[in-house]
Amino acid sequence: MKESVIINFKDSEKASIKHDNVESPVSIVRTGKKIISVISNKGGVGKTSIACCIALYFSKTKKKKTLLLELDCSPGDFGTLFDIDKEMSLEMAIRFQKDYKKYIKTVNNNLDILKGLSDPIIAESISNDASNSFIKRIIEDYDCIIIDTQTVLNGILLDFLKASNIFIAISDSTMESIARVSKFLDLLSSRFMLDKEKFKIVINKKKYFSFLSIWEISKILNFPIESLIFFDKRFNKSNILLNENKILRTKFFKQISKIAENIDQERQ
Repeated sequence: MKESVIINFKDSEKASIKHDNVESPVSIVRTGKKIISVISNKGGVGKTSIACCIALYFSKTKKKKTLLLELDCSPGDFGTLFDIDKEMSLEMAIRFQKDYKKYIKTVNNNLDILKGLSDPIIAESISNDASNSFIKRIIEDYDCIIIDTQTVLNGILLDFLKASNIFIAISDSTMESIARVSKFLDLLSSRFMLDKEKFKIVINKKKYFSFLSIWEISKILNFPIESLIFFDKRFNKSNILLNENKILRTKFFKQISKIAENIDQERQ
């Protein structure tokens, strides 16, 4: 019988508090390792597309062993997007940590994908000890870990955020999105003590800024803008599994590659 990590069910509010001030395992990250969380509390801004492109950049362009991890229990898109079996999920990987690679799908020589949990109740049941021990395992096995996050905070997401050394925050150029993302970043830095210096703001999906100037957006966000990403009708994230090379030729991928290249050159 497989040895499993015990996962206790608990009230979701208590779970978030329990994960609030726990020390992160990030101190074990070796020089050159990247844990990049793509974040936003606004849906439809392109988190998954951007996370996929960053993962492709590090795995294909830089030839680094990369894990693309879904932290979305709504459930997320990875099961359909990458044709992943229901049994292959983050829940099983955490439960059977010694054999966690059985629950990972390999896309190319350097890119592995781990589908998220399909049930928010199960997500809230995962203890801090279980998630942190899993984080330590994957940090040892991968050069880069790219995390595609959900819009709502929970305990396990906080554990992975605290282990991250880069945060790419995504917004579109609407006032609603900018204000919402700004409040989200303030919450992460003030309540959960995430380092503001690690936030990189990316504005996605608009061809022109007809109502707000870049300066006005920066002022509202109270953070500098890292990059502007323009819409590319040729980009289709479904091609990551079917036709990687088609993705690599798109303007969208090239724009994200510039962001990833800057991150790669930074020393943590």
